[in-house]
Amino acid sequence: MADTSAEPSAASQLLQQHTAANAHRVIVEEVEDEELHRPVPPSVEASASEPKPSWVEPTPAAKPAAKPKAQAPLPSLDTQSHELFPELGAPKGKANASVAPIWGAKTSANGTTNGASSVNGTPRTSTPASGVSTPTGSGQHGPPRVSIPGRNIETLYLEPQHVLARNQLKRPLPDIIKDLNRRGRANISMSTLGNGKYKFEAQGTQDIAQQALKDLVNQIGTKQSVKVPIPQSARAHIIGKGGSTIKSLQEKSGAKIQLPKVEENPSVDDDDEDGMIDVLVEGNALSAATARDAILKIAGERAANVNARLKDIPAEFYPFIAGPKNSLVSKLEEDNGVQIRVPPHQAWTSAAPQKPTEGERPVFSSAPNDNPIQLAGDRASVQAARADIERRAEELRRHLTIDQLPIQQGRHQFIIGDLGVPVDQFFEDTGCTIVFPEGEDDDQVTIIGPPENIQAGADRAIALAMNMQCSNIDIARIHRQAPNGAAAHARNITRYLRQRREIERLERLYSVHFNTPFANGNALPWELYSRDPKNTITVQSEIKNLVQGHPPARMATVPVDPFFYSYFRTQVQPQVRQDYRVHLVVPEASDANSPLLLVYEGPSSPDSYEVPRAQPSQSDVTEMQKWLQEAQKHILDLVNKQEALSAESIEVPQKFHDKLRKFIKKEQENRDPSQIPVRVSNVGTTVKIHGPRSPVEALAEKCRAFIEQEKEDEKERGFTLEFEFPQKFANHLIGKGGSNIRELREKFDVDIQVQDGKVELRGPKAKAEVAKTHILALGRQLQDEATHILKIDPKFHRELIGAQGGQINRLQTRYKVLIFFPRSAKAAKDDDSVAESASDAGKARRQQAPDEVMVRGPKRGADEARDEILSLLQYLKDNSFTATVSVQQKQIPSLIGSGGAALDELRQATGARIDIPSAREAQDGIVEIQLKGGKAQVAAAKKILEEKKAVFEDTVVKTIEVDKIYHKSLIGAGGANLRDMVAKAGGPTGRELARTIQFPKQDADGNTIKVEGRTDVVDKIIAQIEALVSERQSQVTEVLDVPTEKHRTLIGRGGDVKRGLESEFKVAIDIPRQGSGQTSVKIVGKPADVEKAKAHIETLVKEQQGETVQVPRAVHHTIANNGLFFRKMKSDHHVTVDHAGESIPSKPAAPASTRANGGALPLITDEPEATADVHSWNVVEQTSTEEGEIPWVLRGSPDNIQKVKKALEQALEQAKKQTATGYLILPDPRTHRFVIGQGGSKVNSIRKQSGCKITVPRDQGQGEAIEVIGTKEGVEKARELILAAVQEGLNNARAPRD
Repeated sequence: MADTSAEPSAASQLLQQHTAANAHRVIVEEVEDEELHRPVPPSVEASASEPKPSWVEPTPAAKPAAKPKAQAPLPSLDTQSHELFPELGAPKGKANASVAPIWGAKTSANGTTNGASSVNGTPRTSTPASGVSTPTGSGQHGPPRVSIPGRNIETLYLEPQHVLARNQLKRPLPDIIKDLNRRGRANISMSTLGNGKYKFEAQGTQDIAQQALKDLVNQIGTKQSVKVPIPQSARAHIIGKGGSTIKSLQEKSGAKIQLPKVEENPSVDDDDEDGMIDVLVEGNALSAATARDAILKIAGERAANVNARLKDIPAEFYPFIAGPKNSLVSKLEEDNGVQIRVPPHQAWTSAAPQKPTEGERPVFSSAPNDNPIQLAGDRASVQAARADIERRAEELRRHLTIDQLPIQQGRHQFIIGDLGVPVDQFFEDTGCTIVFPEGEDDDQVTIIGPPENIQAGADRAIALAMNMQCSNIDIARIHRQAPNGAAAHARNITRYLRQRREIERLERLYSVHFNTPFANGNALPWELYSRDPKNTITVQSEIKNLVQGHPPARMATVPVDPFFYSYFRTQVQPQVRQDYRVHLVVPEASDANSPLLLVYEGPSSPDSYEVPRAQPSQSDVTEMQKWLQEAQKHILDLVNKQEALSAESIEVPQKFHDKLRKFIKKEQENRDPSQIPVRVSNVGTTVKIHGPRSPVEALAEKCRAFIEQEKEDEKERGFTLEFEFPQKFANHLIGKGGSNIRELREKFDVDIQVQDGKVELRGPKAKAEVAKTHILALGRQLQDEATHILKIDPKFHRELIGAQGGQINRLQTRYKVLIFFPRSAKAAKDDDSVAESASDAGKARRQQAPDEVMVRGPKRGADEARDEILSLLQYLKDNSFTATVSVQQKQIPSLIGSGGAALDELRQATGARIDIPSAREAQDGIVEIQLKGGKAQVAAAKKILEEKKAVFEDTVVKTIEVDKIYHKSLIGAGGANLRDMVAKAGGPTGRELARTIQFPKQDADGNTIKVEGRTDVVDKIIAQIEALVSERQSQVTEVLDVPTEKHRTLIGRGGDVKRGLESEFKVAIDIPRQGSGQTSVKIVGKPADVEKAKAHIETLVKEQQGETVQVPRAVHHTIANNGLFFRKMKSDHHVTVDHAGESIPSKPAAPASTRANGGALPLITDEPEATADVHSWNVVEQTSTEEGEIPWVLRGSPDNIQKVKKALEQALEQAKKQTATGYLILPDPRTHRFVIGQGGSKVNSIRKQSGCKITVPRDQGQGEAIEVIGTKEGVEKARELILAAVQEGLNNARAPRD
């Protein structure tokens, strides 16, 4: 060892002088990190000295030091520590007892490390994983020794625990070193430092010296086993294609490397790049450290940035995590430097959270796999942001609560959506989210929010929902005798009118809204929402006419598997309409269980067809039936020709979905034209292929092969292929805006870079070779280049170029050519890139004249592009008639309309091009509107504009002072009175109506009403206003005292009684709010009308006299049916029932045992085949000890009482027939669902066939009986039908699914 106390040699002093002279030449790697001077605990100093990759778990924030304990726990094995696992390279940082064992070459006489790069002095082969070479600490080992030029010394430091004990070595350590020196070309020496650490030096060439030290450690080093955590996404790159990379790592390091099998990491999500796996490295201290660093380097290159998906967070939490206007998530992105996508809240869901019972917390389910929160960015930042989001989600689970409100489903549309408020606005206003059910039978609205906000959210939802008046229209009553049932025919009509957009047309025309619900395959009464009673009556009349024009004879249905729907919609529907005069209604995805609907429309064109509003004649019916039968036969023949359907599922990692989607699309495009395309869908990582068996099997096999090839290609993404390509054709290869090169990248699945006459391809070798062949062929094709100079008047240049260069870019892409317009041509700002694109040619070109257009490219493409440009030019010449219309600048907004709607309508009506200059181009308040197009088009547009101009110039603005107390009555409900006044005066409708009459805002001072329009219209409107105000001023107000319990009688259902009174007597009625306790009802109107209304109301609120019907006590409960009969009478006929104070008969009790023999039934766990026919059946004759009669007092309007009496008589007759009660117990309560059927369809069918009442228990408890009430024969038939339904359900459940 060198004497550290001796004087430096002359060479050393010279080196120090050179170092001092060049002290200012400092590189980033040499700057000391201030963090290194902070005191570091010995237990972590070694690991802290090694920079970790960005994806290593971030260090938590410092915490106050805890009180010292009696004994510190033993530190865990730190796989990042260079003290435990050395590597090649110079010593790092300050030398101390915890510095990792390192080897490195000593400094040579020229001041650089042997083998170092001359650029920055960093060694090539001995660089640590961090990529920074750290100088040897001189404080420990003295000044650096200077080697003779050409002489190299490699140094290795080993801790005592890394060297085998003396009794484990085959020979003493000095003997082993002597043997290596004798057999090798390197000279190894050993010394021991003061802290017990071993120092080994090997003298020789770099490779020989390093190999000698490796051989030494192989003999004396202890075996180590290290786990190296890496991202899941780096797994394939560590293995390499066919295991090539991992084999190379093992050969170079001498260590054994093992990666866990895929099935050993079930918790790791392939789609979540944030997941980690452990790589096991086994070897001595040197080989393990070398392998570890190589693995970390590969993983660091591949996984610096990651994408993470948070799949365990409920979708209901998304608004609370994002915050109002994404404020919270934006701050989280700013704090962590990541990108976060929180999906928007979906207000409609099929699985809303349920309101918990008292004292329990609500349960929220995780969001669907296809709708998670996504994070992207640096791994450490993503992990930090993920932790924040998950912590916030846990807080929400503990804090949020739920309230549920029963709101009529048709009113849901007025809470959220186009007719309500945006879902984000609802959250900002109330601090709560809202969820609606997707099912047609569910009307529960769920409010989710903090306890302090939940009431505000519920109040807001109710206020929005009740903003419209509702009335019901039962279209099933119009065709009561329909062959398949009136309700089924009503559903068919509803489906047809929906698709024909007739319902939408009525909504637009009358400012109303429909809800057309379905239930159990049938149509329920339509719900009509409106603010104007007059419009309601008009719309009801329209609907009645439409339904009458569509009797059952006009329609037919064909049951078809939903797979064929897409094919019928795109291919068959137009053909059936043309050949059979029948319109085909194909069910949408949400209505997949419905059959195809055929509607006869006749020989007229589909575009000109008008939906009929009158009943057809008998001859028309015969014609309809003929064409419908032929269309049915044609459709069934098409379906029967197809192969049997099947389905296959394939598991595909998420990262391959886009490529697989493009692959499948290409395969579908290349299929046989006679073959119906298969349907492909996915749920998470599962891709399902459904369709005819042969195409499904063939496509599934191709997809599996494609995915396997993609997995193999993923391992070869690092392959690079470079070749020359003529620079003059580089822009042809790249294309406008990179369009050509993007197409090539997608086509060949390789990365393509073009620079300085060379093309570099990066990707799988086979694909790169194919891409190279294609690009070289393209280069040869471009050698045959042609140039055409076209003489074109500059006034046509702008239209030839197109908006934003769209027209000319299309030609360039289609024909693979470049097209240049002269720079001097007057081009629009968005067309400058095209006019100036000469520089894109890759070589100089001649100066163009103002009327010259240059086309350059492959000869064939250039010829075709030239011909198309000339054809376009001829078209422009034929359609270049022009005209101008001068209008006042202030008229321009009304000509353009809201969002340009009025101008677009004018363009479509005339076909002319209409250009309105900007306000800056107006002179003296006059704007010149330019018209261009065909001669007839220009003339039509000019005529309309001149008419509008004449109307505008006759426009005046007048004001009238009207006390604010009359403004509301002038406007009317929903502006109805305003529309009537303007219509009567001959004024405009639609968007211009709002400009005609303008009232001051409610919170503004003043009573001035502004009226704008033509002089005659304005005068008529003002006269109407004055007349209405005069009438209002002569009105009187009467106050009538009405008990609060009678207010509902005056209001009626949905306010229909009140509106009817106001319309009948021409008065306004003000009824106090419910719950206010006030009894004063105000009637406002003319004296005579008020008196009539007052007398009528007094008659209405008198105590209604009831009519009594005597009912045998023995059948009381049979008819009441647990109160269902009473509720139905009240809801349908507004008739209440009481019993004049008499006691209700006691309800007959069920027998003590409902089983036939009291024996035990099979267990649920028994085999279904063994227990399917085992059941308990007990029939009990109905007997009642009750005698006499009980009065039923019916209270309501006389007409409704008569309806209820008729229904009661029918119920009495039915009750007398129900003489037996059967109790059926099934062995497995879970089979009750087969008895009920989807939406109750099966149990309703059994009821209809047997004529019995059937009650299926809800609680699914073991031993609960299904109750059947009816005649003795009826209950036996019901039992057989129930058991058949159960057996059918079990058979279907056991059958394999497609």
